[in-house]
Amino acid sequence: MKKNRKNLALLLLAASLLAGCTGQSNSQSSQSSQAKSEKKAESKASSKSAAKSAASSAVSSTKSSSSQASSKYAASSSQRADANRMGTLTSQLRVKLPGMLLPAADGLGQGSSNLNIRYTSSSSQNVVYYSVGNSPLALNDSRIASEKPYAVLTEKKNVADASSLINYQEPKTGLPAVKIASNVTGTEEGAAGSTYLQFNQGQWSFVVRASNVQGQKPLPTAQKLLSLYQQYGLPDTAAKSSVQVDVGESLGSLNTVITWAKGSSVYQLKAHSTETAFKMLKSLS
Repeated sequence: MKKNRKNLALLLLAASLLAGCTGQSNSQSSQSSQAKSEKKAESKASSKSAAKSAASSAVSSTKSSSSQASSKYAASSSQRADANRMGTLTSQLRVKLPGMLLPAADGLGQGSSNLNIRYTSSSSQNVVYYSVGNSPLALNDSRIASEKPYAVLTEKKNVADASSLINYQEPKTGLPAVKIASNVTGTEEGAAGSTYLQFNQGQWSFVVRASNVQGQKPLPTAQKLLSLYQQYGLPDTAAKSSVQVDVGESLGSLNTVITWAKGSSVYQLKAHSTETAFKMLKSLS
């Protein structure tokens, strides 16, 4: 009897232990399943967030590309409009001044959209004034006369003695030599409070005048002048021609003067900027 009770007690203890193990196993399984569900939910949320971020980035990139393309198109359209204005005014000038050499480029770095042109004409000469105003005006509008020209192109017609107008300077001797470039040497002399630096290239004489009173030096301007000549060249001419530059550039100063002969005409371009003058003459036709 005692033995049976002992066996019964052992059976009950075993059953209790088995039930505990089963519960713990179920609890662990439940916890593991819950953890997996949470990880799966986190993974889905992360994927959705990444997809949303990628979509947002794609939209932003598309907008940026569209904005850049729009800006480039606007800039290109503006440049075409500026070029068309010079082209339109020049075409009108060719009708008014047949046979006169005219530049196709305005030579400006900015302000082309407000380019204005007026001219005068007689039997002996044509004069064209290029200026930048507050707004674009029609060719020869009376209001353009009040604007300071940045360039003035003159044609003197049927000239008997071109040399008297051109002022070409023969190479000087017996004066201090100044090295302008590795293969170009000029001469320097002082007179009337100024220093003159001269060099010659082909049919052209180049003279730079600097004011001693203002402490100006002619060499830097002469070096820039030579560089512009080598880059852009100058009009074809059979006659000896000249370039004269006063140091210092300012609106309306017209400190650069380039004079040459073409047929029976003598042309002269005055400009406030030497580079502007060379750009305009490069497009002359």
